[in-house]
Amino acid sequence: MAKTGGKLIRALALAALCLLLGGCATNVSTDRLYALPRLPAEYASLETEINALLSTGAEHAAPTSGSNLQSVQMVDLDGDGVEEAVAFFRKATDQKPMKIYFFKSNGSSYEQMALIEGTAGSLYSIAYYDLDGDGQREILVGFKSGTEVQMLSVYALRGSEPLNLLTTAYLRYTVSDLDGNGRQELTVFYSGEENRCMVDCYTWDDRELSCISTLELSFSAPELSRVTAGALSDGKQALYVTGVADNSVAVYDILTVKNGVLRNVAPDTASSASDGGFRFLSLYPADIDGSGVVEIPEPVPFPLLDEDGEVYYRILWHDYDSAGNSTVVRRTFHNAADGWSLILPEAWDERVSLLRGGTPEESSVLFFRRDGNGQTQPFLEICALTGSGREERAQRGDRFLLARQVETVYTAELLPCGDWAGAVDEDAVKASFSLIVAEWTTGEN
Repeated sequence: MAKTGGKLIRALALAALCLLLGGCATNVSTDRLYALPRLPAEYASLETEINALLSTGAEHAAPTSGSNLQSVQMVDLDGDGVEEAVAFFRKATDQKPMKIYFFKSNGSSYEQMALIEGTAGSLYSIAYYDLDGDGQREILVGFKSGTEVQMLSVYALRGSEPLNLLTTAYLRYTVSDLDGNGRQELTVFYSGEENRCMVDCYTWDDRELSCISTLELSFSAPELSRVTAGALSDGKQALYVTGVADNSVAVYDILTVKNGVLRNVAPDTASSASDGGFRFLSLYPADIDGSGVVEIPEPVPFPLLDEDGEVYYRILWHDYDSAGNSTVVRRTFHNAADGWSLILPEAWDERVSLLRGGTPEESSVLFFRRDGNGQTQPFLEICALTGSGREERAQRGDRFLLARQVETVYTAELLPCGDWAGAVDEDAVKASFSLIVAEWTTGEN
């Protein structure tokens, strides 16, 4: 990931600090005291180079997605410990309007070292990876024309002329060492014939990027939703690929590389070949238990309280190994409407139902146990309290505090239910409860 001008920021902060410390001297003039701090000479020269480009009619054109979004980025491309500057511009009057300038420091100033140009209308993303293992980073540029067409170009900077290693249409791409040989593979997802979702896996072969394997996924290109890189339960690296159809059904493919071949190790239950996929509840593969292994979410309905009742889902989180074998490692309930989740004991499987209700200022979820005769009895209530009287209401009865936010108090109450295998106490509820944190992402490459 690119460093974003840390040295420049530190230099500005140091200069400002010097001004503040110098303010106590009686011989410092008012003009000098309130003057802007001067940039170090090398950064002043970079600013001069950028201003010269802007004066020709170019405008800043930062990437719109991915993790590198600044219009000027500082990154050590050649591995010598000194950051190069990468600046992004658009000059609408040129035949190739998109321009990426690379500036190298000579110790006292920056000077232009290379230029990449593109005919696309905008710059979608940029990333920096060492794909050939030589210690120098290649440049991966996502160009975008219109609303749909994206092109990925991979460049090597060897001197003043960037060498184009690959240009291909793409939907998503990721870089990860999938075969464990210490060198990263580039995996490109794209739309094939009849909107099939296809994957090409590239690796460095002698002096070029070579496509070593191609695979068709279990869903169409328009259904491709997310690609998550992470570990399998046996330590192998994989790509967890989510496809979502009609915003309601999710299918998952798990991609690895073995003996130079791209393989989908997801069984039918994960790739939907037999049952049409899982219900999509806006949950994606994630390391849900902090084990370092990525798990896949499977929504399973809670038993209904009555035939006409609303259906609620518990989530079974499966980890997978490279042979496609799966184990359920965690069970959760996600109450997205109220912003909390709960880890569920295995003993609750098929024995617990729930009901969501309450008022606008007191939203509640009641958990019911089902005995051997099919009778149900509530044993736990979790509430999200809002409004002006929320603090007072949080202390009613035997409620105990779970969490507090600016405008919401979360409480729980254990209800008399007798002894049973799934019984929980206050400490267990507190340990199992967590707030749902909104996912922040800058987008995919």
